[in-house]
Amino acid sequence: MNQFDFLSVLVSIIIALGLSHILASAAQLIRRRRRVKMHHTTLIWMAVLFLLLVQVWWVAYYRREIVHWSFFGFLLYLLIPTLVSVLGYLLVSEIELELDPEFNLEREYYDNRRWFFGILGTVTILSLLEDAVRSGSLSVDLNSVIRFIFLLLSVAGFCIQAKRAQFGIALTFLVVLLCYIGLVFAHL
Repeated sequence: MNQFDFLSVLVSIIIALGLSHILASAAQLIRRRRRVKMHHTTLIWMAVLFLLLVQVWWVAYYRREIVHWSFFGFLLYLLIPTLVSVLGYLLVSEIELELDPEFNLEREYYDNRRWFFGILGTVTILSLLEDAVRSGSLSVDLNSVIRFIFLLLSVAGFCIQAKRAQFGIALTFLVVLLCYIGLVFAHL
């Protein structure tokens, strides 16, 4: 077992926990659809987080070529799936969904909106920083340009509270993410 194999286990566990929460929350929302006030923007973000977690796992394969890992380099990389997983818990709280007889996704979203976008922006900055630390420089290519777009969308989501704008930001993020995956990460 090499270093990558050993370290990727923890990354995979964190990603699996995040995916498990998103999928379990989706199933709970379907089961409790009569007593949950749905919110389209939240549902879009759940799809985004699912795709982001799978994309983080997909990108982990590219880290197999790193021969020497440092603790802080690994910690920097580990923060990305950890924070993306936390975002899922900010969108849909397991406990409140289970116990609240009238769970309101929209209220939950707006109560946590600034934290959500603050963490999402931090994930984007960490991904750029992790690339720069790993490669020794920050290159301006399609990969980094799209992540700057993600950062701008995160700032917009943090600053703008209007419901239509929030829906538009979520939808734009989803479309850009799908393009990003298709253009940069379509093949291993």
